[in-house]
Amino acid sequence: MATKLWTLHFMRICLANLLLFISLYMLYPVIPSVMAERLGMPVYQTGAVFILFTLAMFFVGPFHGYLVDAYKRKYVCIFSFGVMLAATAGYVFVRDATQLIMLCMAQGIAFGIATTAGITLAIDITNSSFRSDGNMVFAWVARLGMIAGVATGVFLYQAYGFRMLIYVSLAIGLLGIFFVSRVYVPFRAPIGTKLISNDRFLLFRGWIPALNLVLIALVPGILLPVLSHSFNSIQLGDASVPFFAIAGAGFIFFLAIAKLLFHGERKTWLQVVAGLILIIVAMGQLLVPETGRMVLAAVLLGIGLGLVTPQFLMMFVKLSQHCQRGTANTTHLLAWEAGVSLGIATACYLGATASREVACQAGMLSAVIALAFFVLLTYPYFKRKRVR
Repeated sequence: MATKLWTLHFMRICLANLLLFISLYMLYPVIPSVMAERLGMPVYQTGAVFILFTLAMFFVGPFHGYLVDAYKRKYVCIFSFGVMLAATAGYVFVRDATQLIMLCMAQGIAFGIATTAGITLAIDITNSSFRSDGNMVFAWVARLGMIAGVATGVFLYQAYGFRMLIYVSLAIGLLGIFFVSRVYVPFRAPIGTKLISNDRFLLFRGWIPALNLVLIALVPGILLPVLSHSFNSIQLGDASVPFFAIAGAGFIFFLAIAKLLFHGERKTWLQVVAGLILIIVAMGQLLVPETGRMVLAAVLLGIGLGLVTPQFLMMFVKLSQHCQRGTANTTHLLAWEAGVSLGIATACYLGATASREVACQAGMLSAVIALAFFVLLTYPYFKRKRVR
């Protein structure tokens, strides 16, 4: 067992996690419109397929505990990562709605298993005294991968087309598999987990924070398909920069100064409230499509997500027992993916029936409700129910 957090193997699993999320999130802003055009379907129908992606993750969830206990979890991660990439390659050959649905569900199942196995690997190779910090780092890496993936996907699609986007996504995913294969995992004897269980699936004590996180994740989810058309890039001088690349810069800036800003027992409350206010302001700026406002919106959105999402993970962890840390991480991920998928479906529906401004207003409304939900319900519940 390592006696520090930043070991070689922890860095490898973090890199693998980063590349996993980049590989997947490159597809998110592009798939609905590309599939709608190819299949001759309304974009709101192809956007709704993302809900099936999340439902597939929930479907496989009760089997997570058994899979990572009965089989070597590193190989479970590698195999499921590979299946996810195979599904990614399959989007090139989709010719009807049934194939799209099957691919999306297969990818959801594989992504759910890969992320859960990755979380378990990260916990296994981290000393117990560093696991809270390790959880935070792993969550930040995943969020950075999401932002970088969206920015990269929009750029590649605009510059080189859909096939090049798929090829780069596959190459990044294969590099992620390589890093997973280089992680050394100490042997752990199986504990005899049942075939179907809540272990590493849902932390039922965290249902209120989970609903709150769904509302927050709706915001970037709504932006993803909107950005691929209305805000795909921002002109800065002679350079055309993807919106989410600027958001990523804001996210990284926050990470650099995070420990200087918030201290004490009320750190969670202050960070989440401040982050949600920044997200609300960001969505307001997007209602006026001017370059300066769009840059400000991107930076504020990145900082806001950096403030909010790791603190929700820590709430899940502090609501869990010591042996439920993996379950807390998976619940955090599932709530986030549910919100993003619902946001994409909402934006695709609004894009077909309303204007871009209406989609941005919907995102702002979701953030306002999320802020009220947190102050009135989530934080008081967390203070009562936390176990550590």
